[in-house]
Amino acid sequence: MRGALRQLGLRCLLVTLLALSGAAGAHSLTFSQVDVRLNLNATQLTVTLPSAALTHDPGALPAGTTTASLQAAPLSSPVTQALARLVTARLHIRAGTRSLPLTVTAARAAGENVTVILTAPAARGAVTVQSNLFPDDTLHKTFLNLYRGQSLAGQYALDRTQTTAALDAPREATTAVVLTFIREGVRHIFIGPDHILFVLALVLLGGRPRTQVRIITAFTAAHSVTLALATLNVVQLPSRLVESVIALSIVVVGLHDLRILRRAAPEGIGATRDPRAALAFGFGLIHGFGFASVLREQTLPPQAVAWSLAAFNVGVELGQLCILLAAGAALHLLRRAARPHVTRTSLRVAATLITATGGVWLAQRALGF
Repeated sequence: MRGALRQLGLRCLLVTLLALSGAAGAHSLTFSQVDVRLNLNATQLTVTLPSAALTHDPGALPAGTTTASLQAAPLSSPVTQALARLVTARLHIRAGTRSLPLTVTAARAAGENVTVILTAPAARGAVTVQSNLFPDDTLHKTFLNLYRGQSLAGQYALDRTQTTAALDAPREATTAVVLTFIREGVRHIFIGPDHILFVLALVLLGGRPRTQVRIITAFTAAHSVTLALATLNVVQLPSRLVESVIALSIVVVGLHDLRILRRAAPEGIGATRDPRAALAFGFGLIHGFGFASVLREQTLPPQAVAWSLAAFNVGVELGQLCILLAAGAALHLLRRAARPHVTRTSLRVAATLITATGGVWLAQRALGF
């Protein structure tokens, strides 16, 4: 029985790490934004589409269209017509049982994005918006803001599996914002294998409960600060630099784990100076800039910024807690069911995989391999 449990724990740990190792394209995410303003006399829509998603959508644009051409002003007539066809075919709005016809009034370059402006008749009663702007992109998200006049009435995150948002009547915007961004925070952790590997590297060696709490508290405090600073545009760093240093953080902590595992049993690290809390805080500052990519891609309504930040951070922490509990359970099972030398070997394999994966990502992001 002990042998079976030992093999099960080892296999679960290694399969998880191998799966994460294969996700070398971490953070290849794109985001669209749809603002719908429900006015008394008309409905106005502003759709912001990322150029990267457009150029990777087969048939969405005329042949030969490049990201550079989408960032040039003015957009060519064929591109404008293609954008109009794409948006009106993949975005629909209903008022009650009536489908509102959409009319494109403008399309223009907006930095790394393209903005399409549409109008529709005034919406009366319950409003339903259906959006599936990039159906072939499994990671693409569309942030939908619904306004009644100048007030935010609802905020939603749509994707390929959740394409519809309904607004039955004026509702408390804060509740919608909090629920939306808690979900997005949890989701961002689970689709961000680099953040997951960094957290796993931090807790791989175990240690006293007080030590574990200090490590995670340091990471949380650090990334919370830079998440807020980056989202509010107080501090901005190049995304390539941020993603490269995140990969470097995995390598550094992984090498630390390997050094400890060669020198002493993991259970004995509490007797020596443990730098993991300092590493968690220092690199956590950079991870906060990575977390901010979701919120920074969306132009948050001024009245929703504070709630969006707080809710997203709560979601990140909930996702992180799930990972820590799962990892802690697996490591506890491994230490209980396996002999010390098997545990040590398993942890060395795990640390090696973590370090190697971080090294691959570092080469890809910093050197363009």
